[in-house]
Amino acid sequence: MKKIILVLFTVCAWMHSAKGQPANINLSLTSAFEGEPYLAVNPTNTNNIVVAWMADDASTGGRVTIKTKASFDGGVTWGNAHNNPHFGASWTSADVSMQFRKNGTLYLSYIDSHQSPDSGGVYITHSVNGGIAWSAPTRVWNGLTEDPGKLPIDRPWLALDNSGGAHDGTLYMTTKPAPTIAPPNRPYLKMSADSGQTWTAYRYVDTVNHLVGNVIAAPMAAPNVAADGALCCAYPSYLPSQSVYAKIVFAKSYCRGATFQYYDLAVNPTGLPTADSSFKAGYHLVTNPMNANQMAFVAVAANYGDPDIFVSTTNNGGLTWSGLVRVNDDTQGNGVGQDMPWGSYDRNNNLVIVWRDRRNGGGTGYSQNSDTYCAVSHDNGATFQPNIKLSNATAGFAAILLQKGNDFMSCELVNDTICAAWGDTRNGYLNIFFAKASVNTGNVGGITVINSEDEPEISIYPNPTKEQFFISFKNKDLKQITLSIFDESGKLIYSKRTENSTEQTTVDIPKIAEGIYFVQATSENKVIYNQKLIVEKE
Repeated sequence: MKKIILVLFTVCAWMHSAKGQPANINLSLTSAFEGEPYLAVNPTNTNNIVVAWMADDASTGGRVTIKTKASFDGGVTWGNAHNNPHFGASWTSADVSMQFRKNGTLYLSYIDSHQSPDSGGVYITHSVNGGIAWSAPTRVWNGLTEDPGKLPIDRPWLALDNSGGAHDGTLYMTTKPAPTIAPPNRPYLKMSADSGQTWTAYRYVDTVNHLVGNVIAAPMAAPNVAADGALCCAYPSYLPSQSVYAKIVFAKSYCRGATFQYYDLAVNPTGLPTADSSFKAGYHLVTNPMNANQMAFVAVAANYGDPDIFVSTTNNGGLTWSGLVRVNDDTQGNGVGQDMPWGSYDRNNNLVIVWRDRRNGGGTGYSQNSDTYCAVSHDNGATFQPNIKLSNATAGFAAILLQKGNDFMSCELVNDTICAAWGDTRNGYLNIFFAKASVNTGNVGGITVINSEDEPEISIYPNPTKEQFFISFKNKDLKQITLSIFDESGKLIYSKRTENSTEQTTVDIPKIAEGIYFVQATSENKVIYNQKLIVEKE
């Protein structure tokens, strides 16, 4: 459920200097697949950075799993990877999204599902210690029972109200039908007022006179919350009875999405050329946390004949939007393609945009070598400073980039410092990289590979099991170990604590019914193991 589908007028697709290049740091270090990272910075401790991504390597057993890693020194070093659980025997995960609440609680959502036969949903978990340990996930969306036949669980973007207003702490989640579902399709919205424990029934984001229409296959609604607590969404629309032109519609709600006000963000946007349909043309809506009137919509468009990064901004809360401003500063119309944009404001009213760039690739079209670039605006997108090259090694093109799972990168701008995470193939595999750069100087700090395929510190066997299993500790120095077993719904059904690791520990489970469970082990509140356990009684 990964690929953004291009539609009529490709409306979904519309939406130089490099400075200081020390060594990049790879957060993955895998000879496998790691894609679509999401980065979040703790507002209570900006040295606490968490990156989550889709992973398929030795530690995930050959299934795409959502991994997270946390840093508490500003990205210099990173803890062990945490694998988020699956909820079906052969389910795989996708589309991670994260949001920090201003009190430091971190929320994470992701798809866990299976296709043919279709099953699964969207799940949410949270961490109160900066991404070290996570709660058992709970389900937000059921792909089969909600809007049956539409599988409304693709692109589950989270948005969070940190405004301090009447709805402070409210969680929002938008989704869309799976890309295998033929139109007509519509974008969906749910809301939680109790930290994600319960969620409202879904509603459609679009409505009469502002409908998506009958031809758009993947109408993603990009959500965010403004500084005054308004829920804001941007989504594509094309319906001739409404307008002869395709549009990007901006929807705004002050009542938790019960009703919206609608405005034209863009009319008759220019999409990608048909020959360049491989480009990853996702779009992003960004809100200024210090100014409710300022927002930015960043997207890929082909106004000059090849894919470029463009931004449209507002200074009046979305009532009107600027014309398109080209962000990448290479030569116009040179056939070089840019894609995968993401944006962020800091609390000093600066705006940063990051993207994948092929200006150093040596050719034209999608299948070229690439780098990661960014640019900063000090005037809400009216102009941008010279582009900053974040990557210190041009990544060679690899065929995996033609597949699903590499549609987005992520960034946050914090205290005039750009924090970015992206996937590139400089090592021949799709790995996750992290970098920091100064808005003021453009100097790029060390870039980190986030994930690694370290041997688990414990192993559990046999698996499948009948009435007991054994725990073998590879690290004999582990302290304060807690072993927990969760059922498929995320309910804790067993917990055992020991102060020290030993050669082997036996766990008897005679009263546990046959089925699929998830075993998590922590040492000194740090997750060291998180894997599936199959119990067979016959």
